[in-house]
Amino acid sequence: MLAGCATSRRADMAEKHPSVEGGLMLRTNIQGEPTQTFDVYERMKRYRVPAVSVAVIQNGKVSWTATYELPSPTSGKMSERTMFQAASISKSVTGLLAARLAQAGKVDLDANVDAYLAPLQLPPGKQTPANPVTLRKLLSHTAGATVSGFPGYKPGSAIPTTDQVVLGQAPAITPAVTIDTAPGSKYTYSGGGYTLLQLALERHVDMTFEQLMKQWVLDPLSMNHSTFAQPLPASAPAHASGHFFDGTEVEGGAYVYPEEAAAGLWTTPEDLANLLIAIRHAALEGGPFLSSASAQEMLTPKLNNYAFGVFVVGEGERRRFMHSGGNAGFKSTYVMFLGSGNGVVVMTNGDNGSYLGGEFVKAVAMAYHWPDFRPRDAVPAAVDHDVAAAHLGSYRYEKFEGRFPNRVVLAKQGSDWSLVLPDLGPVRIVPTGPLSFVAPETGETIEMSSGQELPFLMIGGRKATLVAR
Repeated sequence: MLAGCATSRRADMAEKHPSVEGGLMLRTNIQGEPTQTFDVYERMKRYRVPAVSVAVIQNGKVSWTATYELPSPTSGKMSERTMFQAASISKSVTGLLAARLAQAGKVDLDANVDAYLAPLQLPPGKQTPANPVTLRKLLSHTAGATVSGFPGYKPGSAIPTTDQVVLGQAPAITPAVTIDTAPGSKYTYSGGGYTLLQLALERHVDMTFEQLMKQWVLDPLSMNHSTFAQPLPASAPAHASGHFFDGTEVEGGAYVYPEEAAAGLWTTPEDLANLLIAIRHAALEGGPFLSSASAQEMLTPKLNNYAFGVFVVGEGERRRFMHSGGNAGFKSTYVMFLGSGNGVVVMTNGDNGSYLGGEFVKAVAMAYHWPDFRPRDAVPAAVDHDVAAAHLGSYRYEKFEGRFPNRVVLAKQGSDWSLVLPDLGPVRIVPTGPLSFVAPETGETIEMSSGQELPFLMIGGRKATLVAR
């Protein structure tokens, strides 16, 4: 077991605490093989993630919080009050802001967004006067808006205004946000759409987005270790530095995200957990902060199970809302069950933190007997060795966004198969059929092509084409 630094609070309520810390599991179990469990520090080292901070929610209350650090010259300085970038989880907080503003009569979620953008107007696109872009459609990623996400800006570089981001004007480094499909016809995840919403709210209410969030969400929920300030001021509370997939620190500690509604939140797991608890409480009972009707509206999914900044999935006891996020050097995730009031928030300061976060969620699910988020089971089976041999070599993803080389290798040593991933390196894969494998560590399935002149792989649903043998 690796040594590390850990701080925790509410230990008296945390009888499951040790079983979670030592109960991290791979995403897929192979039938006939013993189930492996790992210590949190083992997995942090494996994924090159220096720190992870968590909040576990039980019966609608924060049960315990903890922060784990790998040994380093600077370790031991973090606590549960250290802020992390929440990235796309910011959209959940934006959804709550919109619900509160609509409840107060400050905005009409179904009005043409051009009315809130004046004097700016959206350029001609697939929207029409009879089928306009609205705040509701922007919130649910059904407005047809472009620009899926944002890479961030290095500290010290020129930071664009919200207008410049939306219009694609320098110093913005992303294209203009346009409407390329008919509003309401299709789900298209769009951080650009959320930035358009940010601009609409800023102009209509005549406040910065940071001020709006502080007044309408953060202060009412006593989220005292949270902010949408981008960049962070020198007086900001303690905050983590991000790390790339290879473990190197992000230049300046963290990139700047002026697209605050989509990606700008700095927060702690406990602050975020209390926000999730407030949303659930409002949905079940309502209150002055948010009525039951407004909360239910926020949690009613449109297309692809997406509501106001949250994915809402499952039925009965499995019904939950959830989201994940990733900025440069930061990965986070949360889950909140509506019925039981159980949930978890996991925040990391490493690009590979999505792997670690998934394993931590599974450890919590096992310790607290959740109805979901258990490891999947896979049955090993014989592979077609001739087809597999023809697929050995290096591949390139056809659609790729990442800060690491676009190169995947299918390899075989003796009877063992592996996939060399650009962010993790070699991972074991197990044949599950004549043309298929599964990677127990990542949970991804790998499907080989058949009868193609140029072999390709489908890795977790993403196509990768052979470039070298």
